[in-house]
Amino acid sequence: METLTIMNGDIYTPTHFGQGSIVIQDETISEITTDALQPSGQVIDASDCLVIPGLIDGLIHGGGGCDTMTGEVEDIATIARAHARSGVTSLVLGISSGSMAQINSALTAIAHVVDEPVADGSRILGSYVEGKFGSLAKNGAQNAKYITPPNFEEFHAMWAAADGTLKVISVAPENDENFQFIKHLTTHKADAYNNIVIAMGHTNATYQEAMAAIDAGITRATHTYNGMSGMHHRELGAVEAVLSHPNIHAELIVDEHHVHPFWGNHLIEQKGIQAVGLITDCTELAGVPPEVWQTSATYIAEFDAYRLNESAISESDTAFEAGSTEKYVRNGAMWLDVGRPTERLAGATITLMDGVRNVVNWGHSLSDALTMATLTPAENLGTAAAVGSIAVGKMADIVIVDAKLRVKTVILRGKLLKN
Repeated sequence: METLTIMNGDIYTPTHFGQGSIVIQDETISEITTDALQPSGQVIDASDCLVIPGLIDGLIHGGGGCDTMTGEVEDIATIARAHARSGVTSLVLGISSGSMAQINSALTAIAHVVDEPVADGSRILGSYVEGKFGSLAKNGAQNAKYITPPNFEEFHAMWAAADGTLKVISVAPENDENFQFIKHLTTHKADAYNNIVIAMGHTNATYQEAMAAIDAGITRATHTYNGMSGMHHRELGAVEAVLSHPNIHAELIVDEHHVHPFWGNHLIEQKGIQAVGLITDCTELAGVPPEVWQTSATYIAEFDAYRLNESAISESDTAFEAGSTEKYVRNGAMWLDVGRPTERLAGATITLMDGVRNVVNWGHSLSDALTMATLTPAENLGTAAAVGSIAVGKMADIVIVDAKLRVKTVILRGKLLKN
């Protein structure tokens, strides 16, 4: 049995435990203590550092220069490695709208890495079909050509391609007649669908429709505020349903571009840290330094933005048909069709550790920010028994950071991640 001991760190479990030590045996945390230890095996001195749980990003679309939609196993592995280096040890990989062939190919590649984890990469908790069953009125960066109402033919094809690893399915409930799709998955998710999480996103639902859909079985809101009806002083929509219903987990993109900190704080204050999960909705540029991707991008002074050329992203990126959109980076976020009437946000470029840092800067305690980036998403995704906090018996996914939340050391499944 291999033993690894982290000593002298200021521990957040994510609540503040204080100065202490953590003993890891093989992949599992065996002890957390404030007592003096005589450690055996490998020892890490975390003096002057914070010891926190590995972060969980519940919705990403890429990282390390690769997109989740390529259908290439090695691209998924690259994404896992890029996020692990930033202290994000668990991921849910988003699937954009596309042809069924594209979607199923991507789901199969993700399933391969779920079943055979990358030794030096984040744990892939599963896939997240985000845009396929959305609303044309709120498609955002999703390719409208392939959006359809929720239906069992396409869902079961995706379920088969994912080999049971499809973790989250997002729907526009107003397009689900009598909520038959939502109700079926809710009734059978435990016995037939591996406890799949049903989300509401890219939706133009009325407040009444959204509230009824949550009562029917929806438990998650896809990137709250973005691609969602509401925020009008006379008419309520899905946003207000998410804010008011106690039985829905609200994702919050924390790059400060998709959601202004004012509204981010309002969501957290309204729902509490047990019901808000921090996400990035990040693109392939997450974990890629600007000086790297800018070398193969074109700066457009008129828009103060960089247009990403083909070589700047994965050559197999099939999220959109060739030539149908242009990707830009402007002010730290990904945009499509800058300068055109179709201009719109298309994803973040940060990793979740950057997002946690942002939320702390909004005025939240580190413990609260970490809770929303670890334990809260783990509970909604049904993985809290294994990950999401530093606790005896749980998987040893642990990150050592300095006071500015800069990653010093990452421990994946009990093993020290080597740079």
